[in-house]
Amino acid sequence: MALTAAVLAALPTNPDTQIAEAGKDTLLSINTGTVEVPVWTLVGGQRNSPVKQSANSMDGSHKTSGGWSQGIPGLKSWSIDYSGLQIMDDSGLQALEYGFRNNKQLNVKIEYPNKKYQTGWAFITAFNRENPHDGIATASATLTGVGAISEMTEPKA
Repeated sequence: MALTAAVLAALPTNPDTQIAEAGKDTLLSINTGTVEVPVWTLVGGQRNSPVKQSANSMDGSHKTSGGWSQGIPGLKSWSIDYSGLQIMDDSGLQALEYGFRNNKQLNVKIEYPNKKYQTGWAFITAFNRENPHDGIATASATLTGVGAISEMTEPKA
């Protein structure tokens, strides 16, 4: 006996919402619009786009610190090391290469599976294309933040 659409739609939902995020659903986009009216263009062929945040370590040690160094966080920075497949005529990848070639800061967005996102400005400090004779052509880029990356932002309703 087949279940009705209403019965299928009413199947129970796991009340435990504490599940891990699938990295495949976190996406890097480049603003190809304006600051006032952003147009977020997805960088195609994505395989990885980790957001790395760090702080320089400053030495706060002194004679009475018991012989132990005392590290203090200094200037903070962030970067994204994008890697993916080369997709012909991909607008997002084209924007990354343009930013690299022209020393242009790009407005970038990382969107997570729950639709929350972070944005910031970055220079492209490395841009590479790998073209193996026996494999898939890939591209990679390092996006180095200029100033802060935003806090996690809720999507607009």
